[in-house]
Formats: sequence, structure tokens, C-alpha cells
Amino acid sequence: MASADAGTAEELAAPPAAASAEQAPGEEEEEEEELEEEEIEGEQKPEKSAYAEVLENGAGQAGSAQASSLGALGMASPKHELQHRWCLWVHQRPGSQKGQGQAWSESQKMVHEFGTAEDFWCMFQHSYPPSKLENVDYSLFKQGVTPAWEDRAFRQGGRWVIKLEKVKAQSLDDLWLSLSLALIGEVFLEHGGEHVCGAIVSVRSRASKIALWLSGDKDAQGALSQKKVMAVGKEYRNALASTPGLQDLASKEITFEDFMKQQVTLTLGGSLRPKQTVEATAGLFQ
Repeated sequence: MASADAGTAEELAAPPAAASAEQAPGEEEEEEEELEEEEIEGEQKPEKSAYAEVLENGAGQAGSAQASSLGALGMASPKHELQHRWCLWVHQRPGSQKGQGQAWSESQKMVHEFGTAEDFWCMFQHSYPPSKLENVDYSLFKQGVTPAWEDRAFRQGGRWVIKLEKVKAQSLDDLWLSLSLALIGEVFLEHGGEHVCGAIVSVRSRASKIALWLSGDKDAQGALSQKKVMAVGKEYRNALASTPGLQDLASKEITFEDFMKQQVTLTLGGSLRPKQTVEATAGLFQ
């Protein structure tokens, strides 16, 4: 019995290779080929990482969803720094408010600040779109600049304005997102982008407006040159027209309002040719 037990122990202690060594060489090669074929047939494509999904899906996978997914994988959430820090401002405008002036400026509230692409999407996911609020101004401006024409940066600046009548709620929200991405992505950088300070979407019941605000020029005694203004205006309209389903905005007329003169001084029509206009704008900047 002792010898039988010893034999059993020796068999258990023997490495698996000992048993396979007794097989014929041809049989071993066939088995290995069969295993390889089974692995290839049953092979599945590796799942995309959570971060790859965020990059592909943009807003749909951004913000807190990204942080939780990466946290579950034990990965540190990557951050992509923007060229500038940006601030989101909100201004609630009662329809019957009178004598605004300074009170209008004081009623501005800076509600969020961010400096990375991920933080932008987080803000976007957790804030109401413009169409959900009535008589509201949403402003996205570079840090250090207030969205008010009284700000020193705009003393000799102005704004490009597009008016949207009977615009669908979803279209208005999509336009605001397109412009926001153009701002933080520095789309205007090669077209006088150093003057672009931010944008405002003004939601109204009859007609809404989206405006791109420009600061004055350090040269030529602070006045913006028409060439720079037009270059920014064309790129501004292109950014809006890049919104899916709204390509017709490429021929939409937009106007430039000069803050110093308090007049509409330029009009960009469908022909892309500037029109010199002088239009009174009493109360326009309130």
C-alpha cells in the first residue's frame, strides 16, 4: 500500500508537461492549431476606454459621467487646458424693467468659471440651455472681462449681432453651443481673435439675439479697423452656419454695432460685402 501511495504522490507532483510529452508530435501540433483557431474565432474586439468614448461622443459622455467612468477604472481624469479661462454670466431681465443703466450692469452674476475642456462639458451638462429660460442673457466671456459695454475693454469696441425670429428652441441651443465651442476653441484666433472677448445670447419671446463682442484695438488710438471687424464677422457667421441643420445662416444678414459711436456702422449681407450704415441706436446698449 505504501508503494501505491508513493506512486500517487509522484503522479500528483509531476508537472503537466510530463503527460503531454507522451503524446505524439503530430497530435500535439494539431491540438495547438485547433486551440489557436478557437481563440481567433471567439476573439472579441477590445472595449473602448471610457476616455475614448468621451472624446468621440463629446457632450453625451462628458462631465460627471467621464469622472465616474474613469474613477471606476482607477484612472486619473485627464484635463485639457484651454488657452484662456472663461466665465459664464447670467442676467435675468424682467420684461417691464425701466431705467436700467447701471442697475443692468450690477444685475450681472458670474455663476461659473472654467479653464479646461472637461470642465466646460461638465458645466454644459449641468446647466439649463438658453431656450429653457425667458428674458435671460447668457454670457460666456474671457476671465477678467465683464459682459457690459461700460467695461473698459469695450470703450472703443463693438459687437456683431444676429437676430433670430421664430427660431426653434433646439436650434437656439445648438447655435449657442456652436458659438461657445468656437470661443473656447479659439476659432477666431487667425481672424482678429485677440479682440474677441466673448458672446451673449439674449432670449426673448418675439426674437432672440446672439452677439459676439469685440474689444478695441491697441493701435490706431484704440479704434478697430474695418478690415479686422469684417474678418471676425465673416468667421462669426461661419461658426453659426456650421451648426447642423442651420447652414442657411451663411447668408443671414448680421450687423456690427460700434459702442463708441453707439451706431450700427457695418452690415454683412449674403454677398459678404460690407455695407456702410449709420443707424441710430438709442437705448440699444441698455
